[in-house]
Amino acid sequence: MPVLIREALDQDKDVFVEFALSLSRFNRSMHHEPCHYDDFNKVLDAIRKNAEKAFDERNEDTYILIAFAERKPVGYALGSIFTQEETADNGTGRMGLFDQLFLNDAARGLGIGKQLMDQVMDWFKKKDIHRVKLHAYSWNTKARSIYETYGFQEYAVSYEKFI
Repeated sequence: MPVLIREALDQDKDVFVEFALSLSRFNRSMHHEPCHYDDFNKVLDAIRKNAEKAFDERNEDTYILIAFAERKPVGYALGSIFTQEETADNGTGRMGLFDQLFLNDAARGLGIGKQLMDQVMDWFKKKDIHRVKLHAYSWNTKARSIYETYGFQEYAVSYEKFI
């Protein structure tokens, strides 16, 4: 299957936003304990607005890739550069955030995610970024395993409890 990965163009906004929504739906569906304390449609509306804003305000410190298989969009990745707060006890300064990575079900297991990871990591290197962070849910053992093969190490753990 021929795969094309390219930087997002202006006409990719709707695709980007739909992938951001798909990522949120996927994450929500995979949590061990479902949340019954919010209106998920309102959450999705907020995610849509946030994704639209992120796309519209992208700049030289934002890198959005769209992956295509057989000329259809199948996934995306989002990397950004930011300055860590001076109060951060785990290091300060400019750093990369590998913020989002998502593939449709049919595109998983084909190496497309690895290609997206490679391209975003190469972009960080070209931007002279020496430290990159990302976030993964504890239940997403497959993603965590992939990130660990790239040398990412767990450094913080978050807990929550519904009461």
